[in-house]
Amino acid sequence: MIARSWDGITQAADSDEYADYVRRTGVTDLAATDGNVGVYLLRRREGGRTRFRVLSLWDSMEGIRRFAGDDPERARYYPEDQRFLLALEPRVEHFEVVAASGSRAAVREAAALAEELRSLAHGDAWHGPALDQLLAEVSPESAGARPVPGGHTLWELVLHVTGWTDVFRRRLEAEVVDEPDEGDFPAPSAATARAWADAKDRLSKAHERLVARVAALSDPDLDGRVAGRDYTVRFLVRGAIRHTVYHSGQIGLLRKLA
Repeated sequence: MIARSWDGITQAADSDEYADYVRRTGVTDLAATDGNVGVYLLRRREGGRTRFRVLSLWDSMEGIRRFAGDDPERARYYPEDQRFLLALEPRVEHFEVVAASGSRAAVREAAALAEELRSLAHGDAWHGPALDQLLAEVSPESAGARPVPGGHTLWELVLHVTGWTDVFRRRLEAEVVDEPDEGDFPAPSAATARAWADAKDRLSKAHERLVARVAALSDPDLDGRVAGRDYTVRFLVRGAIRHTVYHSGQIGLLRKLA
């Protein structure tokens, strides 16, 4: 196995925005390339600057060439990199992995599952607009509207997805929980702009916590049983992905109707 390492430095103020950009570009492309067995995006604050390192694992140099081209030592950059980075380092480093623990297949699978979950909320989701795009221009009035008699409002769906995303994460942490603390489809606490902004923020943070938990999974975690449930961790994570996709479609439809 071969490790490919690239470093770049941004201003600290650009750190979060650049991390999201790298997830949507380099990390996604690396993980999708045949021969990749894992991707790690690392960062470290250094005074007023932030150093990033992208460490990817590969089964061979042939796999690396599928991503990097004929000159695998040459760094690959994306259109917006120059806007963020203080310098464009021309080369990358490759290392032979002489010791490793855990399953290579599981590292790849866990990373892919975490990245798919992340893209559903922030990024280029495979099914259509991500959640942050769907909700960006929705007003509190539209969110609280009920265009389908007897159906849920868009706001209620947001609270529902938030609650169950939190449940999925808690179950991954070995907590036995049946449903969200606030119920399956809770009503908004208040129909105000501030309450709507808070609802969207809670959804974003719940999703980020779930993504972080999935990204930390190992081979035994994926194959293990969920506490108090008769299914595996892998089944739960894939169910969380399907749950978000399903309700994203509903949110998109209600947005158009409202």
